[in-house]
Formats: sequence, C-alpha cells, structure tokens
Amino acid sequence: MKQNKGPLLILTILTLFVFKYNVVIQESVLDACEVFITKLFPSLFPMMIITDCFLYFGLPDFLVKLLGKPFQKCFHTSPYGVYAFFISCFSGTPTNAYTIKNLVSQNYLREEEASHLLFFTFFSNPLFLYTMLNLIFPGNFAITLKLLFLPYLVNILLGILSKSHPSSNTLLTSKDHHSFGVALTKSIKNSMNTLLMILGTVSIFFVLNAIINPEHIPIISGLLEISQGLNSLIGVDYSLKIKEIITVIIMSFGGLSIHLQIKGILSDTNISYTSFLKGRIYQTLISVLLVLFI
Repeated sequence: MKQNKGPLLILTILTLFVFKYNVVIQESVLDACEVFITKLFPSLFPMMIITDCFLYFGLPDFLVKLLGKPFQKCFHTSPYGVYAFFISCFSGTPTNAYTIKNLVSQNYLREEEASHLLFFTFFSNPLFLYTMLNLIFPGNFAITLKLLFLPYLVNILLGILSKSHPSSNTLLTSKDHHSFGVALTKSIKNSMNTLLMILGTVSIFFVLNAIINPEHIPIISGLLEISQGLNSLIGVDYSLKIKEIITVIIMSFGGLSIHLQIKGILSDTNISYTSFLKGRIYQTLISVLLVLFI
C-alpha cells in the first residue's frame, strides 16, 4: 500500500516554519497567554462553574415555568432553550456552546434543538465588549450603547424569523443526579479541559495574526481573533462610520478563533456547527445593514 507523504511534507514545512519565526511565535504565544490569564480565564471559568451549578439546582426548570411558553412560541424551539439564551446574554461566547452542550448531556434538549439555539445565541461578554467599545469610541457613549445592544436585537430577530424546529415540552429522559461535591468536581474538570482548548486556539490565531498581518490591519485581525481585532481599532485614524462598520463585522462574525473553539466544544456531539456558522453570517449582514441606516 502506497503511503501518503502529504502530511509528512506539511509537518516538515511547519517545523521549518517554527524555527524561522521562532521569536515571533514565542512572543505571540506569550501575548495570548497574557490575554487568556488576565481577560478570558477570569470571566469564562467562573461562568462555566456557575452555569453548571444553576443546572444542578434546577434553574432551567424555574425559567421554563416563568418564561418557557413565550420563548417556545417566539423562537420555535424547546422551552428549556430559555436557560441557554439567558446564560448566553450575560456570559457571552463560547460559554453559550458549553451551556448548550451541557443541556443536551443533561437531557434538557435534543441535539437538533441545541443546533437551532446556536443559530441565535451569539454574544460577546458584555463587560468585555463595553470596555472595548469605550476605548474604540471615547466620548461617544451613544455609539457605545448602540453597538452594545445591537447583538441582542439581531439575535432576537434571527430567533424569531428562523425556521421552526421540533420542540420538547418535557425532559427526554431522567437526568443524572449526583451529590453537589461530585457535580462540582466534574464541572471543574470539564471547564478546565474546555479552557485549555480555548487557550490553545487563541495562541494559534495570535501567531497567525503576527505572521500574516504584521501591520495589524483591524479587519484582518478581527476575522482571525475578536479581541485582537477590537484592540487594533483603538486610536486608528478612521471615520466614525467606518470604525462602526468594522467593529460590527468583528463583533458579529466573532473571528475564526471563536469558530474553532465552538467546533472543539461540540466535537464529541452531533450538535451542528454549521448552524452556528450560518447564524454568524446572517448576523453580520443584518448588523452591517442596521449600522449603515441607523
């Protein structure tokens, strides 16, 4: 049987590439680690633990009783999706995918319902976004406020206008019950595995951006990694409208780093990444149109 030498050739080229750009790669990985430690880990890790604790203490059931029926009617999915939407609004992405995956594993949602939810639950962490927007548009609170709430408006529109999916009013099967200590330990383990994957992904895209985009052109940086893209817009000499459009594109698409993180989180499930991708394309188009005319 003839051996395929393509992968070996690619790995050899990558090895030479690493040696050639050794200093750039080291600096980029250290920058990625700094961003992860100072910005991502402090916000993502607590939210992942909190969402698991909410699951353990039955917050989804409470939200279903309170808002489940109107949510099911408006967004064409399981009433238990209201919990995923609620968490996504406050914690952002990729915590939304982590939460939706856990809802499936705990038998609150079917996988097709989870795929549908990924279509319209994409938000950046609001505290992170508010901080970045204030730096990009200093002294323009109206623009900051508009762009801060734009993702919520567009995602609600996507959810309302999206294709109807089969929904379940009751749990599919009985859920697993553990002691709180066991559940917390399991949550910490799962969270750390997910966070390590996120760190690796962010590092890769920091390296890519440093090599292929040494001038740090905002739109290129943003399509690769959202935090670098928004950061590169601070202080640039663009008109306000151009900065708004670029900011909205970066916010709405999320960057390839986020997309790879979502794929990694969903890798051991049948939840559709394609639904997430379609949602981001639609969100980007609608958001840009709204910014052009508002």
